[in-house]
Amino acid sequence: MRRLGRRRTLLGVAAAIVIAAGAAGVILVTTARSHAEPTRAGYLEGVAAVCRVYGPKLDQIIPPDVAEPANVIAAVDRVLPLISAQLDRVERLPPPEELKPEVQRWLRLQKRRLGILGKARAAGRRQDFRALSVAYVDFLLAGRDTGALGVAIGIPHPPC
Repeated sequence: MRRLGRRRTLLGVAAAIVIAAGAAGVILVTTARSHAEPTRAGYLEGVAAVCRVYGPKLDQIIPPDVAEPANVIAAVDRVLPLISAQLDRVERLPPPEELKPEVQRWLRLQKRRLGILGKARAAGRRQDFRALSVAYVDFLLAGRDTGALGVAIGIPHPPC
């Protein structure tokens, strides 16, 4: 009888070890998958999540009339840090290999637009209203290419 009890105990321990090993295997597989390359859908959802944070903030800023330098300066001062922060957060998202070239090009276009907006801000601070107007219009025009590429990738435009 004791032998039967020991066998049951050993079988129980063995079964517990098998179950624990199986659970550990599931955990390892799940962990390995969570560190796998991002998917297109996952990346685009990450970008959309960033855009949902900054889009409403950007929407609150009324696009100024370029003929009113004070309004352009005020708008640029509010928009620049938001676009900069948005771009910083999007840059931290690793794109899948299939999207890397397009995403890198889109990010370069975004940085170019950010640079143009920085020039507009600098012109406004030195009260060079002609340079301010030119830079602001250049910023708006550069948005077309950036937006078109973003839409082709699947990035929402606006707000990104």
